[in-house]
Amino acid sequence: MDLELTADQRDVAEAFARVFARDSSAERVRAAEASGFDPALWKALAGMGAVGLTVPAGAGGSGGGFVELALVAEAAGRRLACVPLVEAAVAARLLADAGVADVAAEAAGGERVVVFAARPAVAGVARLVPAGAVADAVLALDGDDLVLAAGAPGQPVRDLGFQAAADRPLRGDGVESRVVASGAEAGELWTRSRDRWRLATAAACAGMAAEALDVAVRYAAQREQFGVPIGSFQALQQPLADAAMAADGAVLVAREAAWRHDNGLDSWPAAAAVAFAHAAESAVRCAELCLHVHGGYGYTLEYDAQLYLRRAKATRLGAGDPDLLWEQIGATAIGKGAP
Repeated sequence: MDLELTADQRDVAEAFARVFARDSSAERVRAAEASGFDPALWKALAGMGAVGLTVPAGAGGSGGGFVELALVAEAAGRRLACVPLVEAAVAARLLADAGVADVAAEAAGGERVVVFAARPAVAGVARLVPAGAVADAVLALDGDDLVLAAGAPGQPVRDLGFQAAADRPLRGDGVESRVVASGAEAGELWTRSRDRWRLATAAACAGMAAEALDVAVRYAAQREQFGVPIGSFQALQQPLADAAMAADGAVLVAREAAWRHDNGLDSWPAAAAVAFAHAAESAVRCAELCLHVHGGYGYTLEYDAQLYLRRAKATRLGAGDPDLLWEQIGATAIGKGAP
């Protein structure tokens, strides 16, 4: 296994890091916080081909791999980007895999906001879909059918990581549904996409963890008590060191899962589950420590620490109960199930 980035991959990472630093500043995030969606950032990313990064060139994409998508997602996570990059990229690739060429090309180019629902629908409703309040259409598993449902955006759920999350009905009045696949094919397509969502979201969480830790370290270096920076106190140095190991590990397991995927290894779905579980947990851990380092200031809206904690907690719940996922990972490790 070689996780060393190629020159082209480093260029991708650096280019998108610059874009997010410019177009997803703390001020821009706060401006988009109420809606959870930044149209200008979405337009910029679509223009750079981010949404169609893993879609084959013949289907309107760039033909890149999931390592490249993970690098872009990591940069997006660092800057708390208010766009459904991962959900849209996974949806575009799913549509291409399913042979829905017309919608795949539109989704890959960002002309339509089509997002993937990482949990099966319940009673014909996809629950708490990121960007469900702004998306033109949602791809979700409804029973034995994989459905592309277009309709009016849902009502956003407040205080859920400013991700424009909303419930989306997949059938009924005002909804135009299209069955993309049925039966075993639908289950296979959705499960593969869910695993891809996990590995790309793991990368976003790794970016969140790294940046939340950086925010904490910068504050600890400048805030003084008893005439010295608080970062000189061992009571802060130890937890910061532990969090740094968790954050570095999150980056590594996310990139490893993407590498396994792009190299066609059968182990990539299990690696994606581990990557998501660990990276999401690490993002929450680093964000909580960031609040702790800031003391009472961390709980105020004027400081950015609370933004990272809110996004991290919401993202961790995006695929359901985190403890259940860890149980499934353990069962897989001893040969009793699949995550």
